[in-house]
Amino acid sequence: MGIQVWFIVLGVGVMTLIVWDGKRRKLKQRALSAAGRPHKAPAVDSASISEHPFEAMSPPEEASAVTSPAIQCMPGGSRIGSATHILGKVIADEPVLIKGRLEGTLIAPNHPVSVTASGHVASYLEGNSVDIDGKMVGTLKANTKATLLSRARIQGIVEAPSLECMAGAWLQVDVAKKVNLHKIAMVS
Repeated sequence: MGIQVWFIVLGVGVMTLIVWDGKRRKLKQRALSAAGRPHKAPAVDSASISEHPFEAMSPPEEASAVTSPAIQCMPGGSRIGSATHILGKVIADEPVLIKGRLEGTLIAPNHPVSVTASGHVASYLEGNSVDIDGKMVGTLKANTKATLLSRARIQGIVEAPSLECMAGAWLQVDVAKKVNLHKIAMVS
């Protein structure tokens, strides 16, 4: 066979692979849209955290449909709804559920704080126990336990005596464990 025949065979093979890849991508997009999750193309450029904190995060595309326990609705406490965008400082003496966007500080040191899959938090978040299933950029401080569920996208610093991370969570963090130091004085 001549070189022209090899180029034709190679060209046909490459075109077949391109068509198969296009069909695979189309099926993947249909599966994601049927599951209620819109397909997003990966980010090309990365903005600085201070300018656009949530756009700076570009976690890898989800390879499989990993399901995790959803954040349970609490009977009482404060709720930041999905249509709410708060800029500033929130101090709560009750449980807090975040479904919307908070850019600033949230402090509830004696109560649980939960961020649902639609929730976005930037800057500082502190709670007794913290469950994250949404996006967080900044410092996360949990006084007893921090739980990162499968849809969590965290960038910044996590400080907690106990950290639980479910499969599928995406982290780009520094982890600090609070250490209780006991000073012993020796008297003679």
